[in-house]
Amino acid sequence: MNLQVIGAMVRLKLLRVVRDRGGLVWLLVMPMVFSYMMGMLMGDWSNGPPPKRRVLVYDQDRGPAVERLLAPLRAHPRFEVVVVDSALTDARARTLTDNGSATAVLGIPAGFSAAMDIGYSATGNSVTGNSATPKQVDLQITVDGNRLSSQTARSVIDRSLLRMNTERAARSLVTAPGAIPKRGEAVAFDEKEFAAAWDQPRVRVRASTLGRLPVAEWGLTRSAQHVGPAYVLFFMLMFMMVSAKDLVQERQDRTLARLVISRASAFDLVAGYFLGGMVVGLVQGAILLGMNALVFGLDYGDSPVALIAVVVLFAAFSSSASILLGTLARTGPQADGLGSGLTMALGAIGGLWWPLEVVPPFMQAIGKALPTGQAISIFHGLVGRGWGLAEAAPLLGGLALWFVAVFALAAARLRRQVGA
Repeated sequence: MNLQVIGAMVRLKLLRVVRDRGGLVWLLVMPMVFSYMMGMLMGDWSNGPPPKRRVLVYDQDRGPAVERLLAPLRAHPRFEVVVVDSALTDARARTLTDNGSATAVLGIPAGFSAAMDIGYSATGNSVTGNSATPKQVDLQITVDGNRLSSQTARSVIDRSLLRMNTERAARSLVTAPGAIPKRGEAVAFDEKEFAAAWDQPRVRVRASTLGRLPVAEWGLTRSAQHVGPAYVLFFMLMFMMVSAKDLVQERQDRTLARLVISRASAFDLVAGYFLGGMVVGLVQGAILLGMNALVFGLDYGDSPVALIAVVVLFAAFSSSASILLGTLARTGPQADGLGSGLTMALGAIGGLWWPLEVVPPFMQAIGKALPTGQAISIFHGLVGRGWGLAEAAPLLGGLALWFVAVFALAAARLRRQVGA
C-alpha cells in the first residue's frame, strides 16, 4: 500500500471540487435551495389541531330553529360560526367563498323557524308553522367544491337539517293534546327515543374512499424534517455519481495505466478513488446537515453515533457506486446520463422526494430495500421517533451490505481494467 499515492489522489479529488465553482453550487447551495422550496410546498405536518374554518351565516330569521340548525356546526372542532344579520346575495356569497374569507356561506331566510314549528289547528289536526298550508323555505348555501373543508361544512349542515325535518315529520304524526289518536298517529312524542333512534340507526353506510392511503405515524411535525435530510442524501449521491466521468476520462487518457506502471498498485487506485469520494461526501454531508440545523432548526435526535453511522455508510456507498459507474460507462456523457438517471430513480423510489410512509405498503417494501430508503428511514427514526443505535441497527446493516456489495464489484472491475 502506497500512502503517498492514496493521499495524492484524495488531494486531487478535493482540489477538483474546490476549483469547480459551478460544482460547489450544486454541492452546497442547491441542496439548501431545494430543501427550502420543497419544505414550503409540503407545508406543515403538525399533529396539533387544524385551524378553524369560518362559516358565515346570514340570519334573517333569528328564531329558535336557527340555533338548533347551527348547533352541530358550532360543536365541530374544525369550524367557527360567524352569524350576521344583513341580507345575502348570490354574488356576495360567491365572492366570500372564492377569496377564502369563508369556507362556506349559509343564508337563512325569514320564516325558517315558523316552517319548522309544529302547531295544532282548531280541529286538533297538526299543522306546520301554525298554518293549514305549510310554507316551503329554501336555505342557501355556497361552498367551494374543490375544498374539503367546504364540503365538510355542507355535510354537517345537511345532516342537521335532515334531523330537524325528520323530527318535524315525526311530531306531525302526534295527536293533539286531549284528542283521540287516529290511525298512524302517536299519543306522545318521546325526544329521548327519537335521539337514540337517530344516533343509532339500524342501517348505516360504510364508505371506503379511494385515492387516499392510510398514513402511519412517523413522528414528523414539519416538512423540513424530511426534505432537509432527504436532499442532503440526494445531492451526496448525485455529486458522487456525476463525478464518475472523471474516472472515465482517466481511463481513456490511460492515466490509470501509467500510475500502475509507475508505483501504484490496483489496491492503491481503489483506495484513492474511494477515500477521495468518501472525504468529499462526508464534508458535504456535515456542512449541509449543520446548515439544516442552523437554518431550519432541525434536531437530529439523541443518538450522534447512529447519525454518524448513517452518514458514513451512505457516503461510502455513494463513493463505491461512483467508482462502479466509472468502470461501466464508456464515455463521460454516458456516465453523466447514467449517474443522473440512477440518482433520480433511487431518490424517487427510495423516498427522498416524498416520505415512504405515504406510499402503498408494497412500494414501502421496495423503497426500504434500497440504500436511499434505508438511509432516509433512519433519519425519520432519529428525528421523529427518538431512535437510538439499537433501533437503527437493522437498517444500518442493510446499508452496510449495499456498501460492501457495490464496493466489491467496483474494486474487482477497476482492478481488471488496470490489468492488476
